[in-house]
Amino acid sequence: MTTKWNPDGIWQGETVAILGAGPDMTEELALTAKGHKTIAVNRAVRYAPWADMFVALDPHHPFWEEADNLGFSGIRVCGVECDYDAMYAGPFYERAGSLEIRNNALAALRIAFRSGAKHIKLLGFDTARYEETHEHTGFSGLTVGLAQMLAEIR
Repeated sequence: MTTKWNPDGIWQGETVAILGAGPDMTEELALTAKGHKTIAVNRAVRYAPWADMFVALDPHHPFWEEADNLGFSGIRVCGVECDYDAMYAGPFYERAGSLEIRNNALAALRIAFRSGAKHIKLLGFDTARYEETHEHTGFSGLTVGLAQMLAEIR
């Protein structure tokens, strides 16, 4: 069962690395985050089962089972209230002009910002590939959303 949760201030002053699910994400790249608070997004958990947090907004995705199989023991964040033993801090929609974007990587970035991170490292982010892959799915807007959020948190 999800637990309502507020990430505000949990990593105050820390460097937080966010491991995205881009094609360049590898175990070697993930290891560069060691020593920092780390958030693994979706499939990135397979490269960093040691991460502090796993963000997968969709509870029906196989990444949840994969996290279990890998022995992931950090904080789990889901984007809806569901039957998983996970934290729920809201639906994580971002607005970019007239777009409303719901994206795992943007949710992880929002969590890192709210956690009080002093520095945020983005690893394994490939917005161009994401937009191309999702062109006809209705899940676009990562590029615009990321640019907007980075401008906001700078």
